[in-house]
Amino acid sequence: MSTSTEPSQPTRWPKLIAGISALAVVSTALIGAGMDYVYGNLQENIDTVDVSEVIGRAPNTSVVDEAGNYKPMTILLMGSDSRQGDNDGGYGDPSIYTGERSDTTILLHVGADRSFATAVSIPRDTWVTIPQCPRTGSGEMAGGFEDKFNIAFEIGGPGCTQKLVEEMTGLEIDHFAVIDFAGFKQVVDSLGGVEVCLTEAVNDPQSKLVLPAGTSVVNGEEALAFVRARKTLSDGSDLSRIKRQQAFLSSMIRKATDTDLLLNPVKLYSVLDSATSSLTTDPGLAQRDVLQDTVLSTRGVRPEDITFLTMPWVERGDGANVLMDVERSAALWASIANDEPWIKTKKSTDAQSGGDANGLINPADISIAVLNGSGVAGRAGQLGAVLADQGFTVVNIADADRSDYTVTEIRYPSGQQAIGEAMASALPGSIAVEDINGSAITIVIGADFSSLNPFTPPTNSNPSDTTASETPAADQADQITDPTTANTVRCN
Repeated sequence: MSTSTEPSQPTRWPKLIAGISALAVVSTALIGAGMDYVYGNLQENIDTVDVSEVIGRAPNTSVVDEAGNYKPMTILLMGSDSRQGDNDGGYGDPSIYTGERSDTTILLHVGADRSFATAVSIPRDTWVTIPQCPRTGSGEMAGGFEDKFNIAFEIGGPGCTQKLVEEMTGLEIDHFAVIDFAGFKQVVDSLGGVEVCLTEAVNDPQSKLVLPAGTSVVNGEEALAFVRARKTLSDGSDLSRIKRQQAFLSSMIRKATDTDLLLNPVKLYSVLDSATSSLTTDPGLAQRDVLQDTVLSTRGVRPEDITFLTMPWVERGDGANVLMDVERSAALWASIANDEPWIKTKKSTDAQSGGDANGLINPADISIAVLNGSGVAGRAGQLGAVLADQGFTVVNIADADRSDYTVTEIRYPSGQQAIGEAMASALPGSIAVEDINGSAITIVIGADFSSLNPFTPPTNSNPSDTTASETPAADQADQITDPTTANTVRCN
């Protein structure tokens, strides 16, 4: 296995996305599917790797504590860039991409009360000190030097990456799961495709992605291209690609938990079979009792309960790599250690800091749905992306009930007239109307839509009130850790 640092190439996220989706499918879709038969077959599907000697402890084999209560669960999800699957040898120069790396890693924490889950992306180009680990194949000890985060997997597989993440975060990880290219495509295809949304059409020669503006349902190969493409989508940065991939994962989870899927036993089993056949885990997670208890305990976790974040980082100064922002990351790791949702932790922190000294409503506390009634494809996605960049909480992007609105409408819930009128002022020519049944500001784009002017926030009558939204302020210092949830429709 090669141990050289990988040259700069497009990152490979899809296998990790499939890993989380596979777990999401297994965790939400088994109920009523003939459990004894299904669990037995799923257990046989999963490959296992024991990393006890690397991390210094035996696999966790219990989902409950001594009192019989569910315990918090932290799972490290890793993506292998192995090219062993059909048609996967063409992803990169085979003379360069030998062995395996984990170019993307997500730390997934599920609360003890199973009311929330937090998924933290760790950038692959984070510069770290690689821990001492036995090298895969030879068993010789390696590490103890500085390099990119993903080199740990190349040296010592999932155990070395788990050891590294535990050293970085101070957390004890219960389980790990690894997935590859083939697994990603199989899960997408078994789901019948996954919906994606683009603000503008794309034709990317490198990834061979060709999609129109607006929403599309992509198959496995197209999905692979969607999550790998970089230069022709958004601003071309790794951070924008991370957000796009998290949006794809959110859509994938919604599809995996769709009622129609749950009521179709044949299709359901196909998805479960594809998901688990793609997984390599620690022996503890693959045990039948642990798998079953995990499934049963997490079946109530909804897409809106799953929060996605990216580990806070700062530029390393070499133009290519980043460093973990230790100070800001500490609060994130503490929320996991304390088994608290990150949104709740940030909300409490923001409230303690006093919020806006002028008592102005923060855009992050304003939930907005954007509906396209203009008849021009992609406008809702475009406006939604601008609003999100300005710090608003965009909860939905979709088509309106019809496509012939001539004037843009700002529909505001009862009690939010000031916000509705302020938003109307930011959208020239729009009108503000009360929606007594509404729960969020809804912008219905009409044919007159042209631009979004700077938003002037109204004064909050109760500056200490943080109940309008649980999404933390998206100021510049918190852009990286600003959360999104799996129920949110996002356009890229």
